Amino acid sequence: MNKQKGPSQDMVPLDNGILVPRALHDELFEHVRSRIPVLKYGKPYKAKDMVEPHYYASKDPWFVGRCVSHWERHNELQLRFLGCPYCSVRNYERT
Repeated sequence: MNKQKGPSQDMVPLDNGILVPRALHDELFEHVRSRIPVLKYGKPYKAKDMVEPHYYASKDPWFVGRCVSHWERHNELQLRFLGCPYCSVRNYERT
């Protein structure tokens, strides 16, 4: 029997140990990345504010927030976290 250790190739592990389907991860990353240029500097945004409303409605909001948080911590997006790291609702600003 061949047991695989770690996440499968079609899953992406986030910092908190959550696994996100790679297709969703990559699609969501490109969507958020493409929308950052329209965000205003100095204004706080939640993860859902960075996503087109109809697109957001078609996704699991929990995954959207977790992915944005992960990308911000890894400096993969032009975002900076605002506020308490223990807050359940995270706000970001464009950098």
